This record gives sequence, C-alpha cells and structure tokens, in this order.
Amino acid sequence: MKKNGARRQITGRGWLFALAIELLACMVMGLVMVWYNIERMDTTFFINNAQNEMRARQDLQAKLEVERERLLSPYELRRKAGEFGMREPKADQIRRMESPGRW
Repeated sequence: MKKNGARRQITGRGWLFALAIELLACMVMGLVMVWYNIERMDTTFFINNAQNEMRARQDLQAKLEVERERLLSPYELRRKAGEFGMREPKADQIRRMESPGRW
C-alpha cells in the first residue's frame, strides 16, 4: 500500500468549484447582513417615532390637566358665574337629599 494513495488531492476543476461555492456563500451572507441592517434601522426608526409620539401625547395630557384644574378652580368658576349673571344660592334655595343607601 502506498501512503500517498490514501490521500485524495483536489484537482484543478474541484478547486475551482469549491472556490465558486465559497464566493457564492460570501455574496449571500453579505446580502443577508445588508438586509438585516436595513430591517434593524427601519425598526429603530419606527420605535423612535412611536416614542416621540408618546412623549408628545403625555405632554399634551399634562397641559390639558393643568388647564382643566385652572378652569375648575373656585376663582375661575366665580368669575364665569359673574359673567353669566349667576350668584350664590340663598339658604332656602338649597335642598339636601338623603342618600338611599345601598342599591
């Protein structure tokens, strides 16, 4: 038995085929990496937009709560009532209702 005979050598044609497969695999892997990066950037863009919208809505909600509290303040209610000709009720105009308890 020959010791060199057990070893298989790659011929010129097999070497070119292996090189072509490796180049094709590298190209496919490159395309996959580019696609992955584009998807990652797209997702990040939508997440940032959603966060900005959420912050804007939270700011608006805080402003509206402040405005509501201002409009419901006793001073503002008294001023508005004066504009519409309203005044505090007299003692005999107030009726108190008893709570019926549990329904």
